[in-house]
Amino acid sequence: MTTLTLVKKTSFTVASLATTMLLSICTPVRAFTFGTAGIQFDQDTNINFTFDQSRSPYQSNLWVAQAEPENNGYTNIARLFYETKASDNGSANNWEGTFGNAVTSENGSITQTFRFLKNQTYALLLWSDTGSGNSREQYVSSSTFMNSTLWWTPDTQFRRDECGVVGCQLAVFGNFMLNPNSSDSFTNINGGKGPEQFSSLTMAQLANGTQISFDDLHDAKPGTGLDFKDFTVSAQSVPEPVPGPVPGPVPEPVPEPVPEPVTVFGTMLGIGALAAARRKKKRGQ
Repeated sequence: MTTLTLVKKTSFTVASLATTMLLSICTPVRAFTFGTAGIQFDQDTNINFTFDQSRSPYQSNLWVAQAEPENNGYTNIARLFYETKASDNGSANNWEGTFGNAVTSENGSITQTFRFLKNQTYALLLWSDTGSGNSREQYVSSSTFMNSTLWWTPDTQFRRDECGVVGCQLAVFGNFMLNPNSSDSFTNINGGKGPEQFSSLTMAQLANGTQISFDDLHDAKPGTGLDFKDFTVSAQSVPEPVPGPVPGPVPEPVPEPVPEPVTVFGTMLGIGALAAARRKKKRGQ
């Protein structure tokens, strides 16, 4: 599995404040969060991810990555979706890739369920082949702090140099608008709301279903009006089944009362006397 590793070098010239902020973000807070600051739940939670669209000439695959102890690295643990080719039909429809044509999953289903374990830190990683044939040639992360020069992949030596040491937002979360047929910026399409206003989800949004979308930087640089429409999925939490009543022990049948011998003998005498009376009446007649 490919792992992103936190670079432990002192040769970087960084402001101490920026470093402190970065390390504080890396530290798990043991509470619910789902957005650019990471993914974490306070109880085991199943999330359904459903593929929506791909609009990029890169051939990409979306993974769930889990933080290693002390958050020194993230390891890919589950591939949700992957492209078998860059798009359905070249550059047609803005490099559109649809499920069943250019996009598939491990089990062939458009919806994948992943169980996030409580108090564990996760991120979504969009790995891309830009044309080299390496499916993990480069990445963008749902977590802003991972899109920085402090993270790299040992197998490819790739690092997000264009985002600087503090990282940059390359994913949006929530009920935003996308227009694949427009060259306008994400902010303009969303009525002046920038990507920073779509940086996290609430539990209510997850329960109702919402969107997550990435910009893989194939045609823009951070700070130049990213469109965030290169790879889009929806996410919805799966409610835990409500436990039903616990069945108790089956009660034993109550035995019928057995008549005492005296009662039985008295009943037999009564029946015999009644029969004798009937025979006497018939002789008299």
